[in-house]
Amino acid sequence: MIDQIAIDHEDLRAGSYYWARRSSEDNAEVVQISDVFGQDRQFWSVAVVGSDQHHSLSEFTFLIKLIRP
Repeated sequence: MIDQIAIDHEDLRAGSYYWARRSSEDNAEVVQISDVFGQDRQFWSVAVVGSDQHHSLSEFTFLIKLIRP
């Protein structure tokens, strides 16, 4: 069922926050789409909130975009 509500990578926006799930885990976490390595989509990465590590977009399933208050 989770895969049915996944956000397509083409719909992601740099600088936005999402609830996402790593492909290898069941727990969801808050992540940010980062363009620190470049503005073009091919350079985007995933920054997990509370961590300084960046990951590949393909490592995550994006579930819900978080809206700023």
